[in-house]
Amino acid sequence: MTSPQIERVDAIPILVTWLQHMAVAEHIDSHWTPHREWEGLSYGQLAVLFLTFVLHARDHRLSALADWVAAHRATLTALTSWTITPADVTDDRLGRLLDVLGQDARQITALQQAMGRHVVRVYALPTTVARVDTTSFNVTHAQAAGGQSDRALLQFGYSKDQRPDLLQFKQTLATLDPGGVPLLSATVAGNRADDPLYVPTWQDLVTLLGHADFLLVADSKAAALTTRATIAAGHGRYLIPMPLTGEVPALLRGWVLTPPVAPQPLILPPTRDDPATLRDIGMGFEVARVIDAQTTTEQPVQWTERWLVAQSTAWAQRQQHAILGRMARAEADLARLRVKKGERAEVVRERIDALVKRHDVAAWLQVTVTETATVQRRSGRKGRPSAAAPSEAVTTYQVQWSSQRDETALQEAHALAGWRIYVTNSPAAALSVVDAMALYREEWTVEHGFHRWKGGQLPALPLFLHIEWRIRGLMLLLLIALQVLGLLEWQARRTLAAEQATVAGLVPGNPKLATARPTAERLLAMFTSLHLLLQQVGDHWVGQVLEPLTPLQQRILHLLQLPATLYRFQARLSVSDAVVEG
Repeated sequence: MTSPQIERVDAIPILVTWLQHMAVAEHIDSHWTPHREWEGLSYGQLAVLFLTFVLHARDHRLSALADWVAAHRATLTALTSWTITPADVTDDRLGRLLDVLGQDARQITALQQAMGRHVVRVYALPTTVARVDTTSFNVTHAQAAGGQSDRALLQFGYSKDQRPDLLQFKQTLATLDPGGVPLLSATVAGNRADDPLYVPTWQDLVTLLGHADFLLVADSKAAALTTRATIAAGHGRYLIPMPLTGEVPALLRGWVLTPPVAPQPLILPPTRDDPATLRDIGMGFEVARVIDAQTTTEQPVQWTERWLVAQSTAWAQRQQHAILGRMARAEADLARLRVKKGERAEVVRERIDALVKRHDVAAWLQVTVTETATVQRRSGRKGRPSAAAPSEAVTTYQVQWSSQRDETALQEAHALAGWRIYVTNSPAAALSVVDAMALYREEWTVEHGFHRWKGGQLPALPLFLHIEWRIRGLMLLLLIALQVLGLLEWQARRTLAAEQATVAGLVPGNPKLATARPTAERLLAMFTSLHLLLQQVGDHWVGQVLEPLTPLQQRILHLLQLPATLYRFQARLSVSDAVVEG
């Protein structure tokens, strides 16, 4: 008789069940119909298997799916009730799936909107605050022969990872507060500018949510006047920091040094972790301005905009410390500077200017270079010269420099440290200066998705795909995987908030550390010790989960609103279909 076999179960039941709650297979199958010669699992079912693999194995290689499915086939079959064959999960079929998903940008947007409406409704997500950001993904692919076409996805462009020597593509991401659940994403060419991407994303959010009555929070790349005008004309609201370009630096300097109104302290309410402490984060005031501009479709619009002038105390201290540090290093380098033999003032000045520029202290450090010429007459012959001996005039130069701090400029820089201008068209009754600062301090939530894509639980890099539409298809599936993690966190944190409780035991080496904001990665990692025991009974493998759930695992299932019986499933496979690892 064949000896029993073991399959790792881990968090696969949670992932499969969550993807089923999100109706991933149904939504994909409603937008794409397989070719008539396509047999076996549907597009949506294959996508669910691949997403489970990506989330469980932290791997998106197409060729690795088959071996992973073979190692977990009994578990997957029991959870999905699908007939899964090796031919269903080959890299060729998965490549065909990505081809189909990535071909039509309009279909991609339609699927994201349908799934977004579904998760907003099913998980009762708040729709009052949305965030949008962009990033770039550098790849090590070789440039195509003949150069990059204008329509190619992989292009050279401004790299946010400081790798301008590599091709890249760009990705937008839109999320909902307070959980940071991602809703929309778009994959665009790496040489595209960021500014024009915000209006289409905002318009897609309006379509998805069914209204424009939400606050869009974005970074300074969304501050283009046409972007703000379009949102205002569409009865939307925004909160955006202004870049230090154009008239903004002069306005900021004038308002900070001579405030039109008295700045008020910015005090945030206590947090759940520290309910007894008010947080004084800085000071601020606001100035109202009437703006006349045109939308992206050249429609004129006029609206009142609130310019929120705010200072972060912590940021001001960091900037002031950085200024003094740069000054000290520049002065130390100047003290070590030596004039080389034969150097003139122009050359020394160039060296000093380069040093000052390297330390970025030109605004506060004044360096004066002087040159003294000394003329001497020298005999043209050796020995003691006579009165009639010929002589020539020889000029030597002595170069000196002195540096002095511009104390007035330094005091002004210290006064301006930590100040920034934010613009919003939201009325003060709906968004105070304190509320605006508290919201913008949470801008990391949308960037957290990028971190997961760039090296976290869902690494998109290194990228092994070269075909443009396959890359788009992969990023679509990675967005759905990102939604899974976001929704897991949202559900767990919402349950803890409702119970006014915390959960401990998630951090290795510190079992007593409790938190009210657990991450999805920590929650899923608690299920790595579960296995499926498979035994042959006649012509079938029959199995069940070997280990009972620990109290912490049961607690996590409760936080996720999943049944305690989730791991009590029975697996059954025919001997000919079972491929398991011992």
